[in-house]
Amino acid sequence: MDKLEKLKIALANSQHSQFLKHILSDTIKFIGLMQPEGNLLEINQSALNFCGLTSSDVLGRPLWEARWWHNSSLTQEAIKIAVACAATGESVHYEVEILGAGDRLLTFNFSIKPITNQQGQIIFLILQGQNLPDSPTADDQSAVSLPHHSPEIAESNLRQRQLNEQKLRHNEHRYASLAQMSPVAIFRTDLSGNYLYVNERWCELAGCAAEFSFGQGWRRAIHPDDLALVDQAWRRSVPDLQPLRCEFRFRHSPDKIVWVFCQAVAETQANGAVIGYIGTVIDLNEQQPTQQALEESEARFRIMADTAPVMIWMSGLDQGCTFFNQGWLEFTGRTIVQELGNGWAESVHPEDLARCINIYTTAFDARNSFVMEYRLRRFDGEYRWVLDTGTPRFSQNGVFVGFIGSCIDISDRKQIELSLQERTKELTDLNTVLTQTTAILQKRNQELDQFAYVASHDLKAPLRAIANLSQWLEEDLNGQLPQENQQQLNLLRGRVQRMEGLINGLLEYSRIGRIHTDLCWVNVGELLQEVIDFVSPPATFKIETASNMPILMTKRMPLQQVFTNLIENAIKHHSRLDGQVKISVTDQGSHYKFTIADDGPGIAPEYQQKVFSIFQTLTARDRQENTGIGLAIVKKIVETEGGTINLDSNSGIGSSFHFTWKKQSQE
Repeated sequence: MDKLEKLKIALANSQHSQFLKHILSDTIKFIGLMQPEGNLLEINQSALNFCGLTSSDVLGRPLWEARWWHNSSLTQEAIKIAVACAATGESVHYEVEILGAGDRLLTFNFSIKPITNQQGQIIFLILQGQNLPDSPTADDQSAVSLPHHSPEIAESNLRQRQLNEQKLRHNEHRYASLAQMSPVAIFRTDLSGNYLYVNERWCELAGCAAEFSFGQGWRRAIHPDDLALVDQAWRRSVPDLQPLRCEFRFRHSPDKIVWVFCQAVAETQANGAVIGYIGTVIDLNEQQPTQQALEESEARFRIMADTAPVMIWMSGLDQGCTFFNQGWLEFTGRTIVQELGNGWAESVHPEDLARCINIYTTAFDARNSFVMEYRLRRFDGEYRWVLDTGTPRFSQNGVFVGFIGSCIDISDRKQIELSLQERTKELTDLNTVLTQTTAILQKRNQELDQFAYVASHDLKAPLRAIANLSQWLEEDLNGQLPQENQQQLNLLRGRVQRMEGLINGLLEYSRIGRIHTDLCWVNVGELLQEVIDFVSPPATFKIETASNMPILMTKRMPLQQVFTNLIENAIKHHSRLDGQVKISVTDQGSHYKFTIADDGPGIAPEYQQKVFSIFQTLTARDRQENTGIGLAIVKKIVETEGGTINLDSNSGIGSSFHFTWKKQSQE
């Protein structure tokens, strides 16, 4: 509980209670005490009499709900706003019409001022009001219209003025008596800072008699080192009529110093004109902890700091460090004396020192927090990376007193970061090489496509010529060629066809995976029917397709090539004309597994891997024309599209080719 609250309780519960109420009742027209929320705590009797109210009608209720303002809801709202402004620390002055008993309406000049405790918190609001010179009423106007006043009226006015002057002197005496009784030091100044009044408590704290404090004499009571601080606070407050707050020392006597907290607000007349300042001074020595408590607090801080798992430092107003915890000293292997001031900088890596100092001083001047990384020499001579975080420190009244910070060892993390940076650079370099290699490969592929086109054209042309010549010879020698020569010409044309098929197969094999094919929705059942119609198997050959063939988003042409080659292969290499082929499918999650099974002669285990190699055949080419490329093309297409292919077969039982195909192909 602060002293103002203690004073209020003491006055309310002691012999001075009636004395205070008597002063409030006769001082001015309106004077009252409120909570910051606007609830009335005390009001003088003249304010109650004006409206015909009792204290129970208004005390404990918001000011704006009293009958004085009931003549206008706008006035009530203005009062509410004025109270809210005062509760934020602003002194408010305004004129307002007040409704009194008998619907009497007068204009008053009001002010609401905040009262704060030593921590600067607003604890009360003071309400003061003085009616402005009355506007002439109807009766007054008739009186003014008379040529002159009667002697009786003049004598009555004189007696009223004398009575008012007597009341004013009496009230001023009572105010002075109340101020003298206050346990808080009180002073008044003019606009230039000249002291006009101090109470006895001020004289006790300052060690200075009242007559020696008037004018600028009060300055002699302030410690010489604090005068500049007080003058600065005065210059900062006066231009904008802001409340003055500062801490300083009274030089009470040569061997006694008294720390005090001073606050003051502008003092105004009824018309709102500022005439000076009125303030209070509180003895901080009574509020400060005892020396033993300070020592205990300091000991607790050091124990906490020394046992913290981080390195802690503190600096003062000169930017020099004033404290290092045990963690810091153990890390650097140095003493506190060596580290104080700027000694700590000796352990910073020379390459990091200038940057480190620049970050620190810039943040210090701007009173901003900072975070920085630098290398700090450990006790064993190794430089370790540390993360240093600094934060400005302020006293209870907001005065900047220095910085406090902490450091943690981040060498392991820093090493990982450096390694990642090196790997990133390596990957960037590798990506550059891959990009260049890809460009070279694209160029080579273009050259290969051009070569394949030219080669196939140049190779096919003489083959067609040979086939044509053999056909012409057979036609020209019709009926003259022996049977043996006829077979040789047929064999020649068969070799030409095989050669042309080999060329076409090589071209097709080389283009797999290098030609872009768009994705589309493919109904596999319909695709298989098209393939079967294209292959045109013998009428005695039976091909069965399962009914659960899927519909998937894929590349149509490669899938069609796979089915075509496998079905043709089953028909071509079958040992009978009444063969059978069954095509089925199995869902394997991300893939479909397709199976093409025949009842042909089968393939011996030792040849099952060879059939997927290029140019490999199981029968002599003299017995059956075959390029040996078909299954190699199938394997390359399937693997290019992310699938696999394998073979199950036994001699004399038949063969089953299984290949997987992604449900969702990639572009």
